[in-house]
Amino acid sequence: MTTALAQAPSLISNHTTYYAGEDIAFSFANGPGNRLDWIGIYPEGVVPGSVASTRWYYVDNTQQGSVGLREGTVTFAGGLNLAGTWTAYFLLNDDYTQLASTTFTVVDPGWPLVRTDKRVYVTGEALRVSFLNGPGNAKDWIGIYKEGQTPGGGPASSLWSYVDGTQTGTTGLTEGSVTFANGLSAAGNYVVFFLENDNYTVLASEPFSVAAPAPAIPRVVSVQPAPEAVNQPPNASYRAAIRNGTSQVAPGSVVLRLNDAVVTHHLAQQDDLVTITYTNASLYPSGSTNVFQLVFADNATPPNAVTHEVRFVVGAYRNIVLPAPLYFEDFDATPEGQLPTGWTALSYTDVQNPDLDLGNLDSASYAIWIVVAAERFTGAFVTYSNPENPDDWETDYRRVLSVNPFNVVNGQVFNQPLASGRFAFGNSGYRNGRSQVLYLFTPDFDLTGKTDVHLAFHGLWEQNQDSIAAVEYSVDHGQTWLPLAYLLDAPDIVRVTNEITGEVTVDAVATLTAEHADVARYTDPDTFEEKGGTYGAFIGAAISPALAPYIEARVNDDPVESKRIELYRLPQADNQPAVRFRFAHAGTDSWYFGLDNFGLYSMSLPPPERPVLSIARTGNTVTITWPANASGFTLESSPTLVPATWAPVSGVTGNSVSVPASGSASYFRLRQ
Repeated sequence: MTTALAQAPSLISNHTTYYAGEDIAFSFANGPGNRLDWIGIYPEGVVPGSVASTRWYYVDNTQQGSVGLREGTVTFAGGLNLAGTWTAYFLLNDDYTQLASTTFTVVDPGWPLVRTDKRVYVTGEALRVSFLNGPGNAKDWIGIYKEGQTPGGGPASSLWSYVDGTQTGTTGLTEGSVTFANGLSAAGNYVVFFLENDNYTVLASEPFSVAAPAPAIPRVVSVQPAPEAVNQPPNASYRAAIRNGTSQVAPGSVVLRLNDAVVTHHLAQQDDLVTITYTNASLYPSGSTNVFQLVFADNATPPNAVTHEVRFVVGAYRNIVLPAPLYFEDFDATPEGQLPTGWTALSYTDVQNPDLDLGNLDSASYAIWIVVAAERFTGAFVTYSNPENPDDWETDYRRVLSVNPFNVVNGQVFNQPLASGRFAFGNSGYRNGRSQVLYLFTPDFDLTGKTDVHLAFHGLWEQNQDSIAAVEYSVDHGQTWLPLAYLLDAPDIVRVTNEITGEVTVDAVATLTAEHADVARYTDPDTFEEKGGTYGAFIGAAISPALAPYIEARVNDDPVESKRIELYRLPQADNQPAVRFRFAHAGTDSWYFGLDNFGLYSMSLPPPERPVLSIARTGNTVTITWPANASGFTLESSPTLVPATWAPVSGVTGNSVSVPASGSASYFRLRQ
């Protein structure tokens, strides 16, 4: 048996010269298979990463990067509008590591072109050559030469024909095609030339190659999860696509292992594509590293064996186990535009459109927290009170119903939008005016005799670079407020590093009192005092260092990561007769805050699982991560285990750190 060997990544354009505005296609092969591998186009001489690319796509020909592919074609519809020389790069995993590159030219309309219908042929395969914008002489001709040969400067052409497909040249054509039915018998690199009027004046040229036929064994062309993928969902499914060659996959030879254990896969075949799929019956542990190994052989004699491994890391998640609620509100019985009985709202939002219109995000309807139907967010809204605004603005709030695959409840992934029926909604986005400041208050809940009280709700938050969401509760009828969560854009959270231990902590006072030019401001209608400008202006709890554990970093403009089923312990709510809640959202045209399935629960949480360290290497850097819900831990390293000299690792941010993949060995641990 033989085993397939890896080949270097490659990138090739379907032609070497294009007209401005013409589609440009690139074929890539032998890539690593990451879903965020990408193709970027840059002016000649510009290094990727030094400036933004002129155009780009992920390998699945989207700008979302949903499917990892090892080979395929990416097409840039409409091409480029600027003539000149350009370079396309095959780049690694949303970064600028170059896997392969190819150079091409864009010319103005009217320029003569010549093209082969393929860039690579096998010996004896028919060659079709097309030409455009020729002078129209009957003796204009197509000549094929070996690479390095110059028409008229040495050996005769390997193949030739006049533009009318004959060797007599009776009809002049400015455009058309010529076919060389028997192709070329010798493998090698060639150039096709478009030549003028029985002479050697070159009008256009394009290189191509001819290869000897070779047996092609089946090869894995795409796989999910991608190799070394991180932050994978807890129910990540496996899918491998194998393309048959001159030999085919022997179905009985296929074996799939998960973490060294053989699992039962499903095999399907359509034409020359064989697909292997598998879904694990249970969820992968949070933060765990897992390995799929696919082994198969073909039907050649002797058979060729192929082994393909995928290592991936599951993202951090928490399995929320909810009992029957003490109180529950799903907002479905509340008419749109209103609030449930006992719930109240307060707003300091600028209102420039006084109309009540649930179809217009800028109307007075959305200047305050209201209940709205989730179904509205499957359609379109008027934005900024202007029906002529771009269509993608009108449909942008479909993002409200984005699904986060890391929500797990009672052992099952909650693989659906967090809002259903009707839900409470506080909006800031697509509104005119200086700022939007909205507060939502619940009635008092009687928790007399209740212990281990928790709040759970479906939170439909999207972070903006200047917005805050706050969740607080009170046990004294709103006279004072206690913290549960303050959601902020990560760069606006002030962190300090302990010079001795290297531990990075949040400075709550600095974070909440720092002045920001882009943070919401409003004029108090009672005192006419201008308020805001700091995140702390919108919270009810007293600002102190004790708020640090409640400040959570969220990701700017990410429609998925903050769609979370939230669960908070209310340590001071046990046995209290009047517990109320305060939800705040402040921003300046800064997305939205939605709330559904609000529930209070009496529940004892199991002891937290011991966090697992995950290590992934990218190039010359090793990134060490652990679950985000593992708090109170310090990452330490030691050069040896016996004896061990553990010391804190510097540069830790949140739950990860990147270190160079060089030097002597190091061991890492989490210490609480």
